Amino acid sequence: MATGACGIDCSTCRLHIQGVCSSCGGGMTTLGHRKMEAQQQLLGAPCAILACARLNRLDYCMADCDSFPCENFSSGNYPYGEGFLRMQKRRRQDLSVPMETEKSVEIPQPHWQRLQGLDPETVCRHAGGHWANDKYLLLNVLNREVRVMPGRQRVEILNDGRWLSAPRFLAFVTVVYLINVGETRLSGRWVSVKDLSCASFFYGIHRLPVEKMLDRFAAVPDDFRTAAESLGGVTTSDPGDAAVRLWVFPQIPVKLILWSKDDVLPPALTVLFDHSIDKLLPADGIWAMVGLLGDTLVETAGD
Repeated sequence: MATGACGIDCSTCRLHIQGVCSSCGGGMTTLGHRKMEAQQQLLGAPCAILACARLNRLDYCMADCDSFPCENFSSGNYPYGEGFLRMQKRRRQDLSVPMETEKSVEIPQPHWQRLQGLDPETVCRHAGGHWANDKYLLLNVLNREVRVMPGRQRVEILNDGRWLSAPRFLAFVTVVYLINVGETRLSGRWVSVKDLSCASFFYGIHRLPVEKMLDRFAAVPDDFRTAAESLGGVTTSDPGDAAVRLWVFPQIPVKLILWSKDDVLPPALTVLFDHSIDKLLPADGIWAMVGLLGDTLVETAGD
């Protein structure tokens, strides 16, 4: 990403576009690490903001840090002025919606109650799974076997022959998918979140979480394709340095189109959905599903 830990978007700066200076990148990105090393060699010390973000395992101060704006910003006039920082402090005190991360994604009790009230055989038929032993629903998610036990309010994933508690993104999206799937059919039309009825959700703190994928794959599109194929994905002919289609759930395909960095533009990742997703998942489910997809691809690719 061409956005620095401080929040400055270098991709909109002529100095960066014409190669005069590089972006710092997020605190936990490879780009951020390299920038700190260069600053240490050239200046004798790294940027205090970038170093703090990396120390606290954060990518972007304004998005990820509860202490923003801290003294690293207020002790001088760079990169933001006093008026901007005062505005940030004032408005943050009024925030009623916390930042969503994987740790904060929990399955609301009404979701479980709704799933428990549905006929399991019907849910399985619509969702592409099957009901086993009158106890749990088995489902394939990104080429991995998942089971959902509505009575115990538990989601598990099969790992090396053992059933383990599913990661929160996976558990949340699976339950949301099951209670919404119905008899929805694929439309055959690929769209971005901008084309959905819930488009306004995906701004600010709810932008699609693609940073992990960009950080891991922007420079190695072959790794991106290999990881996707190991999850049952296929390469597509869409323009880009690497384009793949995966079935996250039996009724939800997703296209990912990776654009590597070039001399002018920063790397980018386009996420496309079949338009039927507007009926299958609410906005927070789509957001969490992209997070699940990114985590799974990066984990599959390894270091």
